Amino acid sequence: MRIKHLIILCLASAFCLVSCFDPGDSKFTYTNLYGFGDVRGTWIRLEPDGQALQITEDLTDKKWIAAERIFFCCDILDATDENTFQIRLKSYEPVTITPALFKSESDPDFYGSDAVSFYQDWGLDDTKQTISLAAVTTSLKTSSKVHRVNLVFDDERSNKDTLYFELRHQGFGESFENEDYDEKDFQVNTHYLTFDLSETIPSDAGSSIILRIDWDWLVSNGAGNLERERKHEFATGRMALK
Repeated sequence: MRIKHLIILCLASAFCLVSCFDPGDSKFTYTNLYGFGDVRGTWIRLEPDGQALQITEDLTDKKWIAAERIFFCCDILDATDENTFQIRLKSYEPVTITPALFKSESDPDFYGSDAVSFYQDWGLDDTKQTISLAAVTTSLKTSSKVHRVNLVFDDERSNKDTLYFELRHQGFGESFENEDYDEKDFQVNTHYLTFDLSETIPSDAGSSIILRIDWDWLVSNGAGNLERERKHEFATGRMALK
């Protein structure tokens, strides 16, 4: 029962990332566009494609204006041109912006070993050399600790052609696999993240480089118990450098 509950919660978290945006259509009313973007006044710069979205209607608490970057849901109301749109902002979440950690320079106790699920890549930005993604973790409902999700760069394994990373969750042991707690004590969290990769790119890299990410999540084994599942070398795409 505990395993089934966890899987259902994770699927529910991922379901919201369905987009209905189609800028090639002759109409300019689209619903439920999701994306990452930088906030500039009443404008959002959509990444990685660069469209400018002007917020002309707002159904939120309007606190997004203090954020540097958000993951948002909107409706497209009209288009000024092929790269400029007027939108209705329906919901948003602040995005955490952080550099990737170097594995050789980082303490594993800092970046953690709790399970994390990387279920969707939301784009590489070749110009800024960043990757934006959504990740799922579990935590105690009553926890007072701030859980972190880190992207750890394996600087010993990486080379001029391929960069290897690990997505890590620092949950201080307060995650679903901890058998000291009951199933009802946990909740599922979604994190919206942008990682700066600029310091990880080697000076002798060519015109593009492949990024691969490992992470650990939880699955049911044949005995009906939870165990770690290692996701090896998930190819997120190729970043154009020159």
